[in-house]
Amino acid sequence: MEWREKCKELIEVGQALYEKGLLVGTDGNFSIRLNEQEMLITASGHCKGKLTTEGFTRVNFNGDILSGPKPARDIRMHLAVYHTKPEIKSVVHAHPPIATGLSMTKEISHELKKLALPEVMFNLRGIAVTEYCTPISCEVPEELIKAMGQNPRAEAVLLANHGALTMGETPWDAFYKMETLEMFAKTLFVSKLFGTVSYLDKEQTKKVDRLINGEDPDVVARS
Repeated sequence: MEWREKCKELIEVGQALYEKGLLVGTDGNFSIRLNEQEMLITASGHCKGKLTTEGFTRVNFNGDILSGPKPARDIRMHLAVYHTKPEIKSVVHAHPPIATGLSMTKEISHELKKLALPEVMFNLRGIAVTEYCTPISCEVPEELIKAMGQNPRAEAVLLANHGALTMGETPWDAFYKMETLEMFAKTLFVSKLFGTVSYLDKEQTKKVDRLINGEDPDVVARS
């Protein structure tokens, strides 16, 4: 498929992210793997809710521009994901308000090591968390790769004091995961307002893992 045809889906995802308030102004960026050598990424400085085909840049996996304007400044994050996870076809980086607020909390890594909501594992396979890095610096891909290595199944990443990144088989898949991440952040926030969060115990977590692996969750209870 000619790369320009891919723009339509990305434009729709940009509109959805913007309308849902998952990013504002010219914030955020997203991309799609075109083939083993190239990707299409949003250009720098464009409002993602008002994109046209002129708002995308085609680059190779060395980061060299093949066509289009200057790419998003966060291009290194996208390249890091595609190099590390060849099965991933699309990446979305946004600044969902609640999840971004969660990324500013020092205790967040400890919180996310425990399972409170099965949907987080069903839809995201977990949430990785990075340490803080200066935006667009070489520290960002290095820390991202480290975080993904520590939680290799995770398809969502909280970027400390920055925002969030989700990945998937299609741009819509990555978008839905961003929605799920923000939903989880909201529910975690509300549960803390009402009191202590109720986390799943080891047996309950095992059942969730079995469901994810397509196995009978009741086997754990009978064993």
